[in-house]
Amino acid sequence: MLDEDHYLSSPQALLAQHRRRVLQRFHLIVKGIEPRSKQSMPDADKDEVQRQLLRQMERMSRRAFRGPLALRLRLGTTEKQPTHSHHIAKNLLDLFGKLRESVPTGRSALLYSDDQQVHALSVTCRHGESEPMIGLTASPLRGILDDLRFARKDTDERRDPYEEREHEMHHDGAVEEFVNLRRHGPEYRRCWGDSAYESWLRMYRQRAQEAVLGGAALRPRDVAAFYDRSFEELGVNLRTIFERLFFSTPLRIELSELPQVPGSSDMWRAEIDTKLKAFLNKFHRLIDPLLIPVALEVVIKPPPDNRRRGLHDLDNVLRDYLIPKVVDILKPPSDLAFTFDLEAMKRAAANSGGRFRLSALPKLPPASTKFGVTGYEAWRLPPARKGEKGFVGVAVVADSSGCEDVLGQIDDEIEGWSDSLERRR
Repeated sequence: MLDEDHYLSSPQALLAQHRRRVLQRFHLIVKGIEPRSKQSMPDADKDEVQRQLLRQMERMSRRAFRGPLALRLRLGTTEKQPTHSHHIAKNLLDLFGKLRESVPTGRSALLYSDDQQVHALSVTCRHGESEPMIGLTASPLRGILDDLRFARKDTDERRDPYEEREHEMHHDGAVEEFVNLRRHGPEYRRCWGDSAYESWLRMYRQRAQEAVLGGAALRPRDVAAFYDRSFEELGVNLRTIFERLFFSTPLRIELSELPQVPGSSDMWRAEIDTKLKAFLNKFHRLIDPLLIPVALEVVIKPPPDNRRRGLHDLDNVLRDYLIPKVVDILKPPSDLAFTFDLEAMKRAAANSGGRFRLSALPKLPPASTKFGVTGYEAWRLPPARKGEKGFVGVAVVADSSGCEDVLGQIDDEIEGWSDSLERRR
């Protein structure tokens, strides 16, 4: 018995359990269909999305998921005026659930019965692609939480304090360089000229924005702590302490719980508007204008069951409340290509004697997508306890790569641990 217990807690057994959980995931790539909103997608395309999903599920002998899910959507559009990702996601989440009458099958549901089963949602979208793409990964939430505990334990054991300090020093250095360049602006302008100084200031602002906004990013250990039941078992309100620490950084915006009664939505929208403008005002010297692509990360703690008057779908919260306000107030560039200093590049091309040409630059996405978020991720946490209040936490985070979500980080951390285990053999 002792030997069996020892094996079950061994690295090899933990890794085998993770790989079994990976096999429970469902993957789909929908080919030949342009991602669009519910209103703009033709009925024939809606039917085809469901047919491809149905064929893949039958091929894998899969039935609809019954429990809570984590979904990742990866989208690529080709149109000159594409639909924004949060409207595309709404359409797809509907199509993944209820079957259309024009798609004959004996099933009562496709991927799930109700999109309220989606407890974690990650969406990224790239516009101006050469081919349309809809990518889907669905995972049982239970398996994701098991992986979270696994990844958290591993990273705690392998955490290098010197590496973390080096990251902090890089963060501090990037901000200090930007502040110094602004403080001594008149002197630098006299030495370099206005155009050169503005180019340097732009570059250092981008570096500082990357460093600062990267610090607000949601990490696997944060999500694991939100779901950690041991807080209550210890008899100490450690969960409240953790939540206070989570929101202690001014880079995370804490909103009150989602509207629960008719007529309260306008007040909640006003709160978003007020707090986003306060955020912009506090950091305006650094983030106005935003010169890097950003993603939106959201954690939602519902109110206690005795006060809850309906469950808000994750995609509705992002689409109806948060994303439009963030884009309208902060105006983030939606793609790295929109952050290029074209004027500086034109001057460099003119002075290069033909060695540098602007035609070598990457193609810009459609102009209609200039402002937006690269993607978004939302987690619906366990509800607040009776007598407590829920909340919504929002962070605008640096995301030049367009794919840095927690679900991906969990897999990366476990893969890194697996690689280190192989090297030790």
